[in-house]
Amino acid sequence: MPYISRRAWLAAASGALLTSCGRRAGSGFNGYALVATAGEESISITDLSNFTPFRQVPLGAAPSLVVPGAGASYVLTPASGTVHALDIALRRAASRKLADELCGLHVAAGTNRLFALAGGACELIAADPHTLVPQKRWRLAAQPVQFAVSASGWIAVSSGTRGILELIAPQSGQTTRRDFEGPIGEVLFRRDGKVLLVANYKDQALTALQVPSLEVIVHLPLAMRPDHLCFNADGGQLFITGREMDGIAIAFPYLPLEIEQTVLAGRDPGAMACSENPAYLLVASASGANVYVLNIDDRKVLGIVEVGQRPGFIAVTPDSQYALVLNEGSGDMAVIRLPVIRERLGNPAVMRGKAAAALFTMLPVGSRPVHAAIVPRPA
Repeated sequence: MPYISRRAWLAAASGALLTSCGRRAGSGFNGYALVATAGEESISITDLSNFTPFRQVPLGAAPSLVVPGAGASYVLTPASGTVHALDIALRRAASRKLADELCGLHVAAGTNRLFALAGGACELIAADPHTLVPQKRWRLAAQPVQFAVSASGWIAVSSGTRGILELIAPQSGQTTRRDFEGPIGEVLFRRDGKVLLVANYKDQALTALQVPSLEVIVHLPLAMRPDHLCFNADGGQLFITGREMDGIAIAFPYLPLEIEQTVLAGRDPGAMACSENPAYLLVASASGANVYVLNIDDRKVLGIVEVGQRPGFIAVTPDSQYALVLNEGSGDMAVIRLPVIRERLGNPAVMRGKAAAALFTMLPVGSRPVHAAIVPRPA
């Protein structure tokens, strides 16, 4: 996709907003969407109160991730090994190179620490969230791919194809390791931090481990490779999508730890997100142009939203009013108004399916949008 100049971006966004004016009115969300546009080496910021462009922040390298924190938001540009901090005015306040390349970023709530993964250097790095100055580095057993941080401070690092899982306690330096017989993917802590859930690619299963011993609690076989994991709002259900099946596996991460059901939902399901009220699961068609909306309470597909090409990331506003879908193929962001889905289903004159879903507007955000964070407007 060619570069979109700010003038063209503003003009196109104005047209998109005018198009949305003919739809059911929405009050918007009092905040901003910070979108990492990998094809333009910048952050594209949209004002969600009126769904108009607010600002573009150039970074000098392609971003892959945006992470909100207390008083700042952080952007990862992996190829340059740099973390950028945006202040509350959403301007770049600081940038710091932490390694030759980075592959992950996380802000630990309550610990006043920012953590990054250095892929080539095989390191976990802790940095000051204000200055971005590195404070400590941990050597890892293998090249990291993905990591997760629990509310109690444990950090789990996945090495991907090497099948090595490491659990680190930053305060004490305690490290525990478990080797799997094949590749692993995403890792997630259960809400209480006492169980670690691992996407086990070799066994096509979800493996639950005790924290901090990493003893296996149970292997839960799946009908698909567990490429994507997503908790519902209260953490009581885990949704799994991946290769091998056009469906969603639903797991209970608390006792009993089990796969409760597998539901057919759309073609090539990929990225997911959940809203709290209404309790919906939104599932993107990884190779298509649709988002499927599943009612979490009764496990039924309510409708299909036609969005842009190759939707690869979904974020839901904290008030559960809107879902923002990033379309990497078409370089835009689809905005779905969630309450309208339920309202229209209550109307017998409206049929289920595509007519039941509520595409509020489409907004251009730039070439290859890959990740987004939603931040409230400062008081």
